[in-house]
Amino acid sequence: MKRFIFTILFFATCMCMFSQVISKEELEKYTDLGGMSWTEKALELSETYNLNEKGELQLSVIGEYEGQTKSELYKKILNWIISMSTEAESALQIADEEKGQIITRCYLPNIAKRTMGDNSYRVSIRPLLKFDFKDGKVRFTYTLQCYDVLKKNDDSGYVMMFGSFGVTGSGVTKDNQIWQLVDCYPFVNSKNQRKANNEDDDIYTVTRKSSRSKHPKVTSSRAFVNSISCYNILVDKIDEVLLKPSDEGRDDNW
Repeated sequence: MKRFIFTILFFATCMCMFSQVISKEELEKYTDLGGMSWTEKALELSETYNLNEKGELQLSVIGEYEGQTKSELYKKILNWIISMSTEAESALQIADEEKGQIITRCYLPNIAKRTMGDNSYRVSIRPLLKFDFKDGKVRFTYTLQCYDVLKKNDDSGYVMMFGSFGVTGSGVTKDNQIWQLVDCYPFVNSKNQRKANNEDDDIYTVTRKSSRSKHPKVTSSRAFVNSISCYNILVDKIDEVLLKPSDEGRDDNW
């Protein structure tokens, strides 16, 4: 009963943002274009990292940590999540030591940025992180359904003259958008693509049922490539956390 109450209280009070975990420098280090353009790299990665039947990017890895109990591994990850909890952008959804499972949704802001004329885009992601624990083993699953995009339009820098009458831009407008991965390059249906002449302004249009979605190709490519990099960074950091010696059993009588 105490464990159950702890889980509920933790869910209600622990909000975690992982933005401090991944630095700009790390993202650049893990994102190796190898001389390719963003769109070429995204297309190459899509051959390995495809979407599941729900239109989600779901990646999973199993790590082996011989000699550590399920409880020890669980507590290491839980403490790591708590240490990263800075503001209410993400929520820990399940923390069940008996079952051996932790599920949290983390927030990784501004993983991709791009400016196109008066428009600028900032892409953030909120992947779902799931941890399953056994003695000596941890399975980590990373699931991403969409991109959170802040689009800004700054049209305050122009004046249009009509004789003696002038019209100026109204200033900066902001639009928070959700881009489903299935509607973004490189996962759009090639039969429904309409390609612009200039790749910098390339827009891919997809018709899905009654909806119609338009997202910049290069911005979508950057978001996808960096989402894979975020997964790889998290895998390495989680491995580092789990390989550290446990604090349990240490003599703290000093």
